[in-house]
Amino acid sequence: MTDTLPNPKAITAYLKEAGYKVSQSTVYKHRDEGRIPVQKNGSFLVKDVDRYAAMHLKPLDGSKMNEGMEELQKEKLQAETKKVKAQAEHWSIKTLVESGQYIDRELFNRELAARASIFKKDLETFVRTQSGKMIRLVDGNAELGPDLINFWLEKLEIFIGRYSQPKKWQVKTAPLTEPEEETE
Repeated sequence: MTDTLPNPKAITAYLKEAGYKVSQSTVYKHRDEGRIPVQKNGSFLVKDVDRYAAMHLKPLDGSKMNEGMEELQKEKLQAETKKVKAQAEHWSIKTLVESGQYIDRELFNRELAARASIFKKDLETFVRTQSGKMIRLVDGNAELGPDLINFWLEKLEIFIGRYSQPKKWQVKTAPLTEPEEETE
């Protein structure tokens, strides 16, 4: 027996002889859809055709598929289900992003860092420009100005250090469906 079949017409004859209900147009259609893998030389491996038949065709006599073929069918169904769920998740996230209900973590972290930088600069500027007023508030000893500035800047580093520590953010998500109305 040969390991390859030359064309869809030969596949149809092979499958009919093997006891499957199949038409030539179905074989061409399934070949075009990629269900039957085509080799580089245009031929088809018999093992690929057998796998295709087990997964996509019904036996002529209506008998059940053998256990190995049933397992292949089950795996195919599980894979298709997994794919559909992944696609649904992808589109769900994409919808949330486009509606402004989802924020990219990296973007969020960059924005926080930028805000922290502005916050730090504002506080540093305040400490440096308002030191004269602070000195007057502490009875006007101008010689202590550099000490007061250093004191404030040390405290600022502590505050900013706590602000910039990694933190787990709790993000509340809204349900995607409308809540059901309660009946009274």
